[in-house]
Parts: sequence; structure tokens; C-alpha cells
Amino acid sequence: MVLTGASAYVKYDFETSYGAGGAANKKFGLQDRLTSLSLTNNRINLAQLNKNTIHAFAYGQQQGSASMGFTLSNPWVFGALLGAPVTTGSSSPYTHTYNTPANLKTPRTIRMEVGVDAATDVVRTLKGGLVNTLSLSAAIGGTVDCTADIVYGQEVAPTTTLSAPSLPAQEFPYTFAHAELTFGGSVVAQCQDVNLSIAQNSELLYGLNSHAAVDSFRRVLEITGSFRASFLNKNLLEKLLAQVKADSATTYQETVGGSPEFKLTFIENNTNQKIEITCAGLSIGDQSISGIEPVEPIFEEINWKIKTARISVVTA
Repeated sequence: MVLTGASAYVKYDFETSYGAGGAANKKFGLQDRLTSLSLTNNRINLAQLNKNTIHAFAYGQQQGSASMGFTLSNPWVFGALLGAPVTTGSSSPYTHTYNTPANLKTPRTIRMEVGVDAATDVVRTLKGGLVNTLSLSAAIGGTVDCTADIVYGQEVAPTTTLSAPSLPAQEFPYTFAHAELTFGGSVVAQCQDVNLSIAQNSELLYGLNSHAAVDSFRRVLEITGSFRASFLNKNLLEKLLAQVKADSATTYQETVGGSPEFKLTFIENNTNQKIEITCAGLSIGDQSISGIEPVEPIFEEINWKIKTARISVVTA
């Protein structure tokens, strides 16, 4: 018998402390797929004098990695990078706000469960997981696609009791038609695609007396992205030049400015669902032009980085 994805499931939950807690009952999103799952024990090959074959094996750190792909349909995975949200509202609709965690120095780890309905069922429990990078992209004609790159430091022996995740109370497949981008205080007209990536640059921490990771820590949070749109004017080119005080400018313009500097909104009005990513401290890295050809549209592509982000979510 050949097993397919129809015989498997993936779910997750947030841990209460590193490697502990979490019921693992959340879905990442619609059309979820575990594109890779790898575990290594970092084997050490030991040779010895008077012999040219391996004499013995020793084993080092237990390290695992996973890559998830899914269509954006609920906002809860943002909590793996920006911490738990603050929820307001006493009745529907509710607002959940994630803020850039300036004081969240310890990563919020996740526990994952991967189940496969085989001849003998296999249920793997992955603990101490870090969503190191969450990326999302929206392009004309498609859904809002997400990828999550995850590392984890602990895995216990597999079990055989399958338990697929419960469906979210509310989920909606966001597409390009539900997206709007504001950049430098102005809505980007005729936007063709937009990409956003949040990387928390966390690492697993190991200690003596354990092959598995014992904790984790985070480095600088980086939020980057790009967009491509029809070339309409010189506004963004001027902002790029102002960052290097070009053309006799008297001062450097560190950030793009505008209110808001950056806002990416995904909204579905009929079901009281909205995900709004608002950012401050916007810097343009480069601008490129393509398509200056006979009877072809001209597009400009902007690559950017921002300092802080706030994600506001409205749900029923």
C-alpha cells in the first residue's frame, strides 16, 4: 500500500515553557503541507591508530527541522514570532493585537504532532520548536501562500494513537483579491505581487548531560519584503535617493516616512475577518525597473526592511 497525504496530519500548539506543555491541536492553515521533516543525531565517526576503518560511533546533538507550507486562513501562527496577542472586545467581532516584542527576549516555542495512518500508526511529537522564519506572498491570480521554517530540539519515541487537529472555529482562504498594500503613506496602485518575511533568528541552546536542546534564545528580529507594481511616478526613487542625501539634499532621510509607513491588509468583510500588518521604520533597500520594451508594461520592484510591526486581527 502506498501512503499519501490523505493518511497524515500535522498540528501544533504553543508550549508553556521550553519543551513542556501544549496540547497540539491547531492547524497552520488551509492546504497545509509538511514539505520536509528531518531529524539528525550528528553522528561522530571515531577512528583509531593501527586501523583504517571506523572503530566506533558516538552521537552528538539531536536536531530536527521542518518546513510547512499553507494558505493563509487564520492568524494564530503569528504568535510564534511576536508572542501572545492582546485580545479586546466583549462580543463579536474581537480584536487580537500582536506587537513587535521589544521585551520578549525568550522565544515562544511550539510543539508539533505529525501523525501517519499506516499499517502500524506512527505519531511523532516534536518539542521545543522555533518558527525561525514565516514568509507570506500574494500575487495576481493566486492565494496568499505562507511558508514556515521550523527547527526543534527534542523528539520522543513515536506512539500509535492518532488524533487529527480540530478545525478552527473560523477560517477563510485569503487571495490576492483580499489584499491591499500601503507604502510610504500611499496605497500602491496596480500592485502585482507582495512578499513579507518575519525572521526571529532564534537558536537552540544545548548543555551538558543531554543530547537534546535544553532551551532557546532569540537574536535580532528582522522584517523584510518586496513588492512589484506598475511604474507610475518618481516618488519611490526620490525616497531611495533621499536615504543617501543625493542631489544636494541637506539631511539624510533614514526612513521613508508617511502615515502609515507600511500597511498590508487582508480583509473579508462578509465574515468579520481581517488581518492588518502595520509597520514603522521603513527603509528601501533598492529599486529596479523592468519591461522598458515596445508596447510592454513597465514595472518597478522595491525591496525593503522595517524596524517594528503590529498585527491587528479581527475575528468573529
